[in-house]
Amino acid sequence: MIDDSMWWINPYWLRDPKVRVVLPRKSVLPLVVVVLAATGAAVACQSGSTTPTPARTVVLPSATPTPTEKDAVLAVYRAMYPAGRRAEQASPKQRRPILAQVATQPLLDRMLRGITALRATGRVTYGMPVLHEFDVRIDGDRATLHDCQDDRNTGQADDKTGEALLRGTEKVHLIISLRRGMDRAWRVSQMEQSDEPCLSSY
Repeated sequence: MIDDSMWWINPYWLRDPKVRVVLPRKSVLPLVVVVLAATGAAVACQSGSTTPTPARTVVLPSATPTPTEKDAVLAVYRAMYPAGRRAEQASPKQRRPILAQVATQPLLDRMLRGITALRATGRVTYGMPVLHEFDVRIDGDRATLHDCQDDRNTGQADDKTGEALLRGTEKVHLIISLRRGMDRAWRVSQMEQSDEPCLSSY
């Protein structure tokens, strides 16, 4: 089992070896169901009417996000990284309020433990990952997305000397889960590295 201090070795590699990531199957939901005019006409005949009932269109819920929903999900995911850096530099009491704006459980406590373990060793993270998000899916108040990250310019450094101690890698395939709270704001709830290769050609 990887302890909390390992959480931040590659700053944005959040793999938990006890968790197996299962990719969701694609939803096969028709966006529009059309009730044929012939059906309406048959019902009309049974009621004694000779005028066919016009066709009706019933719109079913879709797992395809609207541009606004997708933008909100991506925005909070992207905001999580600078928030993590700010939390590193803040006092322990200030960290939770900073992270709670972009993260929720179980990720929130995991980030707090990771930052505490990191700072206890006299280290900080440096750099920001280059994000390549794809396959954003929204289902009600839950969402998932994938990211093929380039972490080569990120890592851990000595807080006093600034010497780089650990460096990230490229094409890190993350699967991110988000939840929308009672305040209607999206927050990241879980991040795991996928066992499937990252195929992005960035």
